[in-house]
Amino acid sequence: MHSKQAMTHLKDKVALVTGAGRGTGRAIALALGRAGAHVVAIDVNPDSAQRTADEINQSGGAASAQVVDVSNKLAVQTMIYAVLEQHARVDILVNAAHVAPVLSQRDASRSMAEGLGSPALRLDEWEWNRTVDVNLKGAFLMSQTIARAMNETGGGVILNVVRPVEASPHAAVRAARGGLVGLTTALAAEWAASGVRVEMLEAAADPHRAAAEAVQRCRRYGTSSTPG
Repeated sequence: MHSKQAMTHLKDKVALVTGAGRGTGRAIALALGRAGAHVVAIDVNPDSAQRTADEINQSGGAASAQVVDVSNKLAVQTMIYAVLEQHARVDILVNAAHVAPVLSQRDASRSMAEGLGSPALRLDEWEWNRTVDVNLKGAFLMSQTIARAMNETGGGVILNVVRPVEASPHAAVRAARGGLVGLTTALAAEWAASGVRVEMLEAAADPHRAAAEAVQRCRRYGTSSTPG
């Protein structure tokens, strides 16, 4: 009985997960699906988003896929409005979309060792903009649009996934990370009175650990709110 309850404690909750096509985002989407939530798996890659949704559905859960570039405001709003046409509310948002400049950590270390200059000196402006746009701006656009809907339906929970500092040497990644930490703090203070809880979720080396923590955070929201 206890096991059955553990599998359905987010039943009837609707959860949007960005970056759901791979890594931490995918692990969180699958875990929320196992916990009984209807998951909207969001990714810029249509095949990856659909694979995640398919796996949840094939495991007895409920999921759908949406393809969107989270850094594009119009695309984000259009996607969320489409979701709200299918569901009466959105209870959970997990911002896990994350990109990094093409230069890998191994290449960055090699460049330093060979005296080719720091990664920041070689960083292209487009890669800087893309990294900050997805990792920081995207989280804000998703949160802003979802929070407006949550305000109308009694609140919800927003989890912003933050990668460890040591996970990347790139200035753009670390700048976006710092911005996301500050954004989370600011939104948590601004939106608490309206019932929208905003929290930071530290990504672990093992995506499944972050996924388990995400479910626990959402479960606390689910057990203290009125079902949608």
